[in-house]
Amino acid sequence: MNGIVTSNLVKRYGTFEALKSVSLSIEEGDLYCLLGPNGAGKSTLIRILTGLMKPTSGEVNVAGLDMKRDLKKIREKVGLVSERVILYDRLTPVENLLFFASMLRIERRVALKKIESLLDKVDMIEWKDKPIRVFSTGMKQRVNFVRALLHEPSILFMDEPTLGLDPHSTRTIRNMVRELNESGRTVVLTTHIMSEAENIAKSVGIMNKGKLITTGKLEDIRASLNRDRLIITVKGRPEVPIESIDGYMSASRLDGVVKIDFRPGISMESVLPRILQMKLKVIDVDHIKPSLEDVFVELTGEKSQS
Repeated sequence: MNGIVTSNLVKRYGTFEALKSVSLSIEEGDLYCLLGPNGAGKSTLIRILTGLMKPTSGEVNVAGLDMKRDLKKIREKVGLVSERVILYDRLTPVENLLFFASMLRIERRVALKKIESLLDKVDMIEWKDKPIRVFSTGMKQRVNFVRALLHEPSILFMDEPTLGLDPHSTRTIRNMVRELNESGRTVVLTTHIMSEAENIAKSVGIMNKGKLITTGKLEDIRASLNRDRLIITVKGRPEVPIESIDGYMSASRLDGVVKIDFRPGISMESVLPRILQMKLKVIDVDHIKPSLEDVFVELTGEKSQS
């Protein structure tokens, strides 16, 4: 069953087209990472899917509901964790969360029980009565994460949720995302960091310049490049720079041994004669399957952050 479906989604700001006919299908219970460089249209798409922004044209269906007819019902079913933290500095986590729970019409006794349980899961229970203003960015984002879960949404959207966070906060949020997804919730998160997606995603979509250029299961996206990367480890002192070998991408050196990394698609047969001509001894050969980074660079022509 599809949890989220868009058809020919377009968003224009004057003459600028932020989304260009985006058609997307995300299965119920998926953990979907939306990837792309800054300015690709990821955040615009998330704002439309959560009902915070209207598209210029196109259709949106979330949790089996039509965005145009059932916006109020959709908002009851979705949660959003944005890069921007929505909390009051002078209040404590409990005070903040009780305020947001009241806006969601959650009874105070029920809300307190949920708040304490969720703060414990994100390692913030010991800070529950301290003012938000003394918290680090990562601590604030963990409380912000709890805010989005108070009404137990069936679909959780996360827009760059770990951007600029410390390793502990990043790991805590990542583990909670996995736990939520394993319990059956659909999770959609945006990032421009490939390692984030490779660590957590079941499915991915890659956006660039307002277009969704590919979407599918993580392993299928990796396999779509259909070209292994060749790494050859050699020993010796070449008479000419190894950078002159066709397909050379990078190299690392340690104790007289050089590990040469070639571009995807370069074969052993095409580089071995040149290596032997340089009087280098081949010690090891590795064939590495394409990474998400390789696919991203191939499709967008841009390097991502790792």
